Amino acid sequence: MSARTVLLAAVVAVALPWPAAAEPMRRVRGSVPPALAALEPLGRAPADLRLDHVTLVLGLRDRAGLDSAVAAQQDRRSPRFHQWLDAAEIADRFGPRPEDYERVRRWLVEHGLEVVRESPLRLTLVVAGSAAQVESGLGVPIGLFRRRGRVHHGPLAAPLLPESVAASVRGVIGLDDLPTFHPLAQLGGGVTALAPADFAAAYDVTTLQSAGLTGAGHSVAVIARSNFADSDVAAFASRFLSRPLAPVRVFTGGTDPGILADQGEQIEVLLDTQWAGALAPGATLNVMIGSSKGNVPEALEAAIVNRSQTPPQPSGDVVSVSFGLCEPLAAPVVTELFDDLYAIGNAQGQTIVVASGDDGANDCAPQGRAGVAVNALASSPHALAVGGTSFDLSADGQVPSDVVESVWNDNFGASGGGRSAVFAMPAFQQAAGLDGFGPSRVLPDIAVAASPRTPGYVIVQGGRDRIVGGTSAGVPSMAGTLALMNERLAATAGRTGGLGQLVPELYRLASEQMRGMGPAVFRDVTSGATDGFAASPGFDLATGWGAPLAGALVDALGAPGRCEPAINGVRPEAGCLVPSNRGRKGCAGEWLVEQDRFAVQRGLPAVAQTCRDGDPQCDADGAADGRCTLRVALCVNVSDFRILKRRNSARATLRCQPGKTRRVQIVSPGARAKDPTLAANRASAASAIAGLPLPTDLANACTATVPVTVPAGARLRLAARVSGSLGQQVPRVILGCTP
Repeated sequence: MSARTVLLAAVVAVALPWPAAAEPMRRVRGSVPPALAALEPLGRAPADLRLDHVTLVLGLRDRAGLDSAVAAQQDRRSPRFHQWLDAAEIADRFGPRPEDYERVRRWLVEHGLEVVRESPLRLTLVVAGSAAQVESGLGVPIGLFRRRGRVHHGPLAAPLLPESVAASVRGVIGLDDLPTFHPLAQLGGGVTALAPADFAAAYDVTTLQSAGLTGAGHSVAVIARSNFADSDVAAFASRFLSRPLAPVRVFTGGTDPGILADQGEQIEVLLDTQWAGALAPGATLNVMIGSSKGNVPEALEAAIVNRSQTPPQPSGDVVSVSFGLCEPLAAPVVTELFDDLYAIGNAQGQTIVVASGDDGANDCAPQGRAGVAVNALASSPHALAVGGTSFDLSADGQVPSDVVESVWNDNFGASGGGRSAVFAMPAFQQAAGLDGFGPSRVLPDIAVAASPRTPGYVIVQGGRDRIVGGTSAGVPSMAGTLALMNERLAATAGRTGGLGQLVPELYRLASEQMRGMGPAVFRDVTSGATDGFAASPGFDLATGWGAPLAGALVDALGAPGRCEPAINGVRPEAGCLVPSNRGRKGCAGEWLVEQDRFAVQRGLPAVAQTCRDGDPQCDADGAADGRCTLRVALCVNVSDFRILKRRNSARATLRCQPGKTRRVQIVSPGARAKDPTLAANRASAASAIAGLPLPTDLANACTATVPVTVPAGARLRLAARVSGSLGQQVPRVILGCTP
């Protein structure tokens, strides 16, 4: 028996110091960092060891509901399109109930723990106390461990709480002091570097700047752990910008940690601050500086929570995160917390931009662990994961007019990417035809320059120019670019308050570009490789969809999407609606199918529609892969101008007058469908329906568009039961796929 086994066996045998509870006790799983298993155990920690920042994660009560709301916010056919939620609504609809939160709080206080910080969203509760108090309140014995000659502390078991308390707790963070988050900036040995004007030229940001956009009226939040010198930011702006930068420091733990001694931290905060303001100098720039105990989660939570506080607190329409965390070594609750915060940020209109990592397919390399892995902070489907490229400047040191990028992979690092071991592939990736990569979320989503050498990025540190790189250089640069896009879309399309979860829209546009159905908004990267993945046409695990072209991209985001051409001022998507009942109650509901050609019956799209595998006019993945991927939505209270009384009369009226919809449910595929494809299609359609604001009397209220798959040679029947003032109706559509 190993020393570790003996120690753990002894811990189990120790009687817990609290009185026997009247209710069953339950372990809270997912709170013990996997990294502890590889360390040398040294016995129990002293009873008076201080743990100053123990975070209980209560998580979200209705995560599926929040995901549906976020999806609806990104669908232009939904009445919730860009209807952002505030913190109070998020807490009440999706967060823990106040009584559950108070129950957890009361238990901790009764066992001697001090409440350090509470969350307005009721998502977390931060407490402090001695190791003995933590063991008393959380049932967690704290042990000592040796790692690389240093002694650390950490939990010897998962927290043990009464059933009524444990039911509200998803996990606990801060029971150990192991190093986790690491900055991703890289020092380079190159002699050429991008200035802000160069980045703008390389990625079509100049188009936005030439239109007078500066990011005014919008904001960027930078996540950091170190303070910085104002003189360096001022020198950077003086040398490379036409106006000064005025970053606002926010010490999220209440105290200034100072400028950290670690060189990587110093470079990271300067890189992020200077470049977040470089492309959009008119945007408000808030640097959220976490405390040594609260770390990156504290700074991120402040950026999210501050978003909709009254009075307004420093935050950002775009949040820039340039830290890494090895996914296999992270406690599951840490990954869940970040994903929850990102999703809440999306629901408030925030776009979260995260570096994909600087170690190619092995993001755990900085922790000394070999094996394929991704950055846990970037793997959430609610984050925009930014990978890295490299390219050569022209002979005179300028950005060439025809930039040709390859995968970043040199002596300084490589573009991070791969498959998440935590998150399943989201619907927007499935709809783009990426499920051939496997069942997991894949990243990066996009990529921009990252090499510290070909070329690097210039920053000012200690009054001197330095050349740096890493995927963390692309993140603040993209954050500033998104601030310009926010300003443009607010002015031209009335989209205020941010872009929210932008990633699904990027995948839609990229997929349309690859199928020849939409404009070129990405520069495809097809050469180079990391140690695990090679670039290829279309999406790949080294650079995602490639490099965004900001001017073209913002135009595409503001333009009508598929099935949305302007038709004489009538509901634009009407041409894609399939009426299954032409009578006076037919407008209760109609299925919408995103395709360009329809089988027609009596002048209207027929209930039965057939797509050819690989046909880009209907198959959303555009690939002949043995199945058709179709994007569908369900619309209720449809004002269908195509079904009229007295069609040829000047007094023509709608045959069906919309009413109020009270309930919608999927009836086909059935709830007991055993075929995996049918079950997946039902789940996809049901997820979209969950985003409908029921009951509703809104006309033309549509769900978010979701992907469904039909094997070649098969047919799929979709049917929903719509109940309301028009009685009970069953809109249906039959989708076929031919080889």
